[in-house]
Amino acid sequence: MLKIRDSYKPYSPVAIISIMVLVVALVLSLTLAPIGYAASAVTKSDDSVKPLRAFPQHMNYAEGSIKPSHVTQKQMDAEVGLLYDQFKLKYIKKNPYDDSQYYVWYNDGGWSGDAITVSEAHGYGMMITAIMAGHDPEAKKIFDGMHRYFRAHPSELHPDLMAWQQADRDGKIIDVNGTDSAIDGDMDIAYALLLADKQWGSNGAINYKSEAVKVINAIMESEVHPENFHLQLGDWVPISDSEPSFKPASRPSDFMLQHLKEFHKATGDKRWLNVIETTYGIIDDVYKTYSPKTGLLPDFVYRDADGKYKPVSEFKWTSESGNFLESEFDGAYNYNSCRTPWRIASDFLLTGDKRAYDQLSTLNAFVSEKHNAPYEVWSGYSLDGKTKLSEWDGGLEYTAPFMVSAMIDKSNQQWLNDLWDYHTEEANSTALEWRYYYGNSIRLLSMIVVSGNWWSPTGVASTDIAGHAAEADIVKSLAEGIVNGYPNGTFKPDEGVSRAEFSVMLAKSLKLEGNGASLIFEDKATIAPWANRYVAQLVEAGIANGLFGTQFLPSQKLTRAEAAVILASAKKLELSTESAATGFSDDDAIPAWAKPSVLALGEAGVALFKAQSKPFGPDTVLTRAEAITILRTLATA
Repeated sequence: MLKIRDSYKPYSPVAIISIMVLVVALVLSLTLAPIGYAASAVTKSDDSVKPLRAFPQHMNYAEGSIKPSHVTQKQMDAEVGLLYDQFKLKYIKKNPYDDSQYYVWYNDGGWSGDAITVSEAHGYGMMITAIMAGHDPEAKKIFDGMHRYFRAHPSELHPDLMAWQQADRDGKIIDVNGTDSAIDGDMDIAYALLLADKQWGSNGAINYKSEAVKVINAIMESEVHPENFHLQLGDWVPISDSEPSFKPASRPSDFMLQHLKEFHKATGDKRWLNVIETTYGIIDDVYKTYSPKTGLLPDFVYRDADGKYKPVSEFKWTSESGNFLESEFDGAYNYNSCRTPWRIASDFLLTGDKRAYDQLSTLNAFVSEKHNAPYEVWSGYSLDGKTKLSEWDGGLEYTAPFMVSAMIDKSNQQWLNDLWDYHTEEANSTALEWRYYYGNSIRLLSMIVVSGNWWSPTGVASTDIAGHAAEADIVKSLAEGIVNGYPNGTFKPDEGVSRAEFSVMLAKSLKLEGNGASLIFEDKATIAPWANRYVAQLVEAGIANGLFGTQFLPSQKLTRAEAAVILASAKKLELSTESAATGFSDDDAIPAWAKPSVLALGEAGVALFKAQSKPFGPDTVLTRAEAITILRTLATA
């Protein structure tokens, strides 16, 4: 029989609980290469390495989203910094037996005996520390110490996953209550390592990117159902022969959709796309069938014989307790699922993906209409929203995630403002005896998001593209992985695009696959590893093979005329053999070898090439923003 893991629960009556590796491309004297196009140039390995994406970052969230309107950005940043300082003081601890290691203390409530931490807490701590670099000069030292702690406590079932709980016994920290994993901690640890790669680079003592990919691949191997592609509870599930079987089970609080999208980008493993599709499907089915008026999701769902995922309360269990795993509230919105508004809404904010938008909108309407103030929010609900599961109200772990989901639409502005005020250090001090690790951690992570400081490894800061004519196209292309920003969080939209960079953008936009054809360019050795495969794919597809001749010149900036030839070839447009005017005022300046392509692209309605009276500028270097806009219109032309 499966041993139920202990945890604690201050506001509830029930106590519960690859492909790609980083490569360094040195192209000429390049010192700052786009993320995904080359590794960062950081080579130092000491703790004094300056962060590339120092707090605050101020991300460009999805169109239509909001932030608190009654406080300034500076005030929000200061509040997050204060909350972090208090969190660090109370929870970030040095291993007393190995001062090179750090962990997040989670047992301030005293419900878990001599246990000191769990992988869930460790994942939270690693993400928070990576985000807060720049505010905290010790961030890198602490993060690296947390990584060493993670590596010192592997799951016995997979060495790249973390044993879920540790205790301080007999003068040492040991794994307890089973040395297997819990998927939520592993997912956050992997994401934190991706953040660290962009924060400090991976050329130091720890190759963060390589470490991240190891964990991501281990999650796919040991914690994802191999056929149904749902997220399982941990690496113990595949080998478990317990009754009930846990193989069909999933936990909505693990539905970290933005993480999943970054895992796909980091590894290129297309199975992550299946996981993403399955996860969105579960959210939609459960919401529409079991909570259409509340948007509440249960702690656990279970795949039935009909292939549908249902709250575990829809089944009868033969366990000794009669419950599925943790309590009689396993099928309700309780101590696990209270995190879902934060997890799911974060995905919308950073990627703009609206597949869970209706569920979030329904949830926002339900909670804001049911309660007049944040302190009235219940600590647990039945899925229909009618039954209160705990005598306690206003628990931070329940209120803070609603703050993130409120950001998706301006109709929630006053509710969001009220929630922000409730979660400040002044209103609810971290040091209060009855404010515990779980709520304080979720509060800090939620405030990071709400303040605009939650960023993805492949995202860019809003200050770089805000108000740019191509802003919407850039945001969408970033979310789709067609293009990436720079390690310091910028995009440089008006900088010229190189031949190598454009090749990567185009191949990804066209969804080309495989390793491509062998390159015969005389300078093929100068094509960086991050671009090599994509150039080979274009060559194999027969796209503009004759344009570059014997020299590819990967670092050379691409002109508009050259781009026209490549794009017309990619679109397989029929080119006129007769001389015809393009309609541009500098038609005579457009070279004969490019004019048919410019004309064909214009007739196809591709941006920048549509006939107009102003100059085309055939020798003008194509900018990164223009390249993105062109590729997006090319896809629909």
